[in-house]
Amino acid sequence: MERYKKYGIYLVVLLVGLFLGYFLSGTSKEGNNSKDHIQHSQESSYTCSMHPSVVQAGNGTCPICGMDLVEITTENTVELENQFEMSERALALANIQTSIISSDTKSNSIKISGEITSNDKTNATQTTLFDGRLDKLEVNFIGEYVNKGQRIGTIYSPELYLAQDKLLTSSSYKETHEKLYAAARNTLGLWKLTDKQIDDLLKTGKPIVNFPLVADVSGTVTEIFATEGNYFKQGDPLFKVAKLNSVWAVFQAYENQIPFLKNGQEIVISSKAFNTQPVTAKISFIEPILNRGKRIVSVRADIDNKNGLWKPGMFVNAVVNIENKETNLIVVPKSAVLWTGERSVVYIKPYASKPVFEIANVQLGELVGENYIVLDGLNIGDEVVTNGAFTIDAAAQISGKKSMMYAREQDNVMLNTHKNNSHVVSPELNVKLKNSLNKYLALKDELVSSNSDNATKLAKELGSEIELIDRKNLDKEFQSNILAALEAVDNIQKSNKLTVNRLDFKNLSKSFVFLISKIDDLDNVVYVQHCPMADNNSGANWLSLEKAIKNPYFGDKMLTCGSVVKEVK
Repeated sequence: MERYKKYGIYLVVLLVGLFLGYFLSGTSKEGNNSKDHIQHSQESSYTCSMHPSVVQAGNGTCPICGMDLVEITTENTVELENQFEMSERALALANIQTSIISSDTKSNSIKISGEITSNDKTNATQTTLFDGRLDKLEVNFIGEYVNKGQRIGTIYSPELYLAQDKLLTSSSYKETHEKLYAAARNTLGLWKLTDKQIDDLLKTGKPIVNFPLVADVSGTVTEIFATEGNYFKQGDPLFKVAKLNSVWAVFQAYENQIPFLKNGQEIVISSKAFNTQPVTAKISFIEPILNRGKRIVSVRADIDNKNGLWKPGMFVNAVVNIENKETNLIVVPKSAVLWTGERSVVYIKPYASKPVFEIANVQLGELVGENYIVLDGLNIGDEVVTNGAFTIDAAAQISGKKSMMYAREQDNVMLNTHKNNSHVVSPELNVKLKNSLNKYLALKDELVSSNSDNATKLAKELGSEIELIDRKNLDKEFQSNILAALEAVDNIQKSNKLTVNRLDFKNLSKSFVFLISKIDDLDNVVYVQHCPMADNNSGANWLSLEKAIKNPYFGDKMLTCGSVVKEVK
């Protein structure tokens, strides 16, 4: 009996073991299927860094520009189209830093640089008082100090010799012809000879051949014009002096700094030439005319230089403190701003607890120190990226999100070329617009072929077609686009350089994108195409009858770079 019980226990254990094995086997298969599912769901996608709209499941090359595709990381996902998320590890590697935008009520400052110059108000020029030959100049070097009344050289002057002889002659009958004597003496006085010089001449009784020159100005010599042995006329300059007990600090201010500067404003001046306490002066003059070449104006301050510390030619720096008049002034560090030609953008972090970023267009004012004044686009409390903005933009571009080079909203506005029949065109105008479009397309083809000579000829023909359009009864927008097109073709005619022609073609295409929207009953579908790399990556459009991309901005260098963004029928 006990033996049967033992067999029964063995049987139960065997059945339990078979059941557990079956169960574990099923779980393992289910786990493997789950892993396969996860692996399949995380299969990588690839995109083009230049054309983020291109996305495909496998690796390969971009069908537009031929560049190798790059993998899109999908560790994190964000629902909103213009937002994207980065991993904490990626943030650390890129050294991403952010700052909170606040109302700036503190004073800012701007820095300007310049040099010390002599004070023009104290400058004076020593001239010759009569015609003659300069036999000796005793002022020999720049920086020498000259006192008024000091002997500065000798001059041989026949005219002066005759005047001396006349005085000596008239002195012999001074008692009988007093007026003649006085007139001869006054002649020498008009030449600024001193009474002592005239009296010494009368004592010797002989005219002086090499007459001593005496300085009638005083100061430090800054320029020497004269050379010994040369003949000079009355009034010719010999040298220039300046009194350096007062000097000017002349600074160069750029256009964006001008609004913050005004006469009487305090300015703190320092120089690397000596380690002394900076001096505080006041702006005494701001040049009213802008230097067109350098885009700067001169800003001047007076410095007391009785100790002779400041030397003309010395480089100096200055700090001008600026107090904000607006209490709610919003500023952003200039390191946060990315420039895209006409647009300025920053990246904001909309969620404090998540590494999510979003691009934002901003309208900027003046640069104040290291910050830009924000006129529109940001609010107090926004968190913006101040370090690593380029890295984030690259990540956004690869992820197919809105970025510096791929601005969906802007493109949509710019390319909104629906038929706009608010201004009904006449049949005659319709024909002229079609003829102009045909010439435009021919010009485009020559730029694709990089043929500047033919492009110039076709620009002339296109200009003639546009000139036939009667603009009198057209609305202002219509007229402005026609005038802009005429200006563009005129510029293309004036130059045979492809780079210049293609820039003007960009402006021409802007006008034609508008003009084709006015054409009733187009003969063919017109494709509005876009190259994000044209005009130094600011992007440009053009029109084509072919859907296949043939880029007029690069020609055969990047023939297929671009994409169709609109169809106009």
